[in-house]
Amino acid sequence: MKNPLLCSLFLTTCLVGGAPIINAVQAEQPILLAQSVWKPFSSTRGGFTVLMPSTPNQSQQTLQTKGGPIKVQLFQAFRPNQAGYVVGYSELPANLIKTQRDVNDFLAGAIYGFTNSSKGKLLSQRNITLANSPGREFKVQLSQGVIIKSRFYLVDRRRFYQVFVVTDREQDLVKSIDGFLTSFKLTKNPSAARNVPKENLNASLQKAVCAQNWTQAIKVIDRMRKVVRDPNTQSQLVAYRQQLQGLANSDVPVPASVLTGCTAAQSAK
Repeated sequence: MKNPLLCSLFLTTCLVGGAPIINAVQAEQPILLAQSVWKPFSSTRGGFTVLMPSTPNQSQQTLQTKGGPIKVQLFQAFRPNQAGYVVGYSELPANLIKTQRDVNDFLAGAIYGFTNSSKGKLLSQRNITLANSPGREFKVQLSQGVIIKSRFYLVDRRRFYQVFVVTDREQDLVKSIDGFLTSFKLTKNPSAARNVPKENLNASLQKAVCAQNWTQAIKVIDRMRKVVRDPNTQSQLVAYRQQLQGLANSDVPVPASVLTGCTAAQSAK
C-alpha cells in the first residue's frame, strides 16, 4: 500500500476490532450469552441489517491518522464456547479513494493489514459484491486452531464495512458462520443521502411540460416510475408517458391554456 493513511487505518482498525474478539472467544464466558437466539439487528445510522445471536455490544473508537480522525463503530456479539460475531464500519475522508485502482488497493490493503495485525496466515480470498458495492471475502488462520472468516465492503468509496466471525469451531459452525455473513445487507447510506439533494420530481415535470420540452418530461416520468411502488400510480404514469410521447412525435405547439398550471410566459420559455 502506498497510502500511509490507508495502512494505518487497516492496522489500527484490525487491532481495535480483532483482538478483543479473539480474547473473548478464548475466555468462553458462559454466563453472558447462554441460550442466545439469532435475531435481526439493524443500525439506522450504519445503514445495515444483520442476524446476530444476541443484542450486540456497541462501541466507538476514534483513530488518529495522517488524514485526520476516523471514527470506527463496532457491534459485537459472542456465543460462549462457539464464536464471536462482529460488524464494524467507518467513514473515510472525502477524495481518499478516487479511482478503481484505489478501490482495489484499499481492499487488498485491508486484508493485508487485518492479517498482519492479527498475526495470522491468509488462507483464501475472493472478490464479492453487495448491492453493486465491491468487497472481498477471506479467511485467516490464527494460533490454537482459531480462524477468522470475514467480508469487507467499500460503499460509495466512502464507507468501509467489516463483517467477520472468530472461532475455533469452524467445522461445527459452518451454517452459522455463512448465515451470519450472508445476512449482512445494506439498507441505505446516511452519509450519501445527506450529500445528494432530493429532486422535486413533480416540480421538474411541471417545468418541462410548461416549457413543452416533451423529451425532458418523459425522462422525469421515467425517474418517477423508478421510485413509485403503488400499482395505480404506476399505471397513471405509463398512460401519461404515452400522451407525452404522442405530443413529442407530433411536434405541434400546444396552447398554454390547455396545460394545467402553466402560463403563456412559461410555455414561451
